[in-house]
Amino acid sequence: MQDFQLDIVTPYGEIFKGRVQAVYLPGKDGEFGVLPGHCDMLTLLQTGIIDISFESHHDLVAINWGYVEIAGDLVSVLADGAVCIRKNDSSSQVSKAIEQAEQLLREASSDTSMIASALRRFEEI
Repeated sequence: MQDFQLDIVTPYGEIFKGRVQAVYLPGKDGEFGVLPGHCDMLTLLQTGIIDISFESHHDLVAINWGYVEIAGDLVSVLADGAVCIRKNDSSSQVSKAIEQAEQLLREASSDTSMIASALRRFEEI
């Protein structure tokens, strides 16, 4: 299966770096997906969840806002704040990450339906 490079960074450091099959991003004008071969673009991201798809599982990253640049097979996300929730982490690490992600989202947005939807997605991990 084809893949591409995804890098997610904040002012505090790298959150995610790796080869992925797909990524779904919370664009300013709505959620959109990126697959291998996507057209080049630069766009604003809003508060929400980045869903990273691998062959056998997916990870989630909560962001408060940022930008994404798609150039060839490189997708670069520059976020002001982000918390990664990895499926393969221990249950205590996942629980801690979910708490941090919930706090980040609540501080960035008053949209209670978006936050509730994000929490449901976190529980699927």
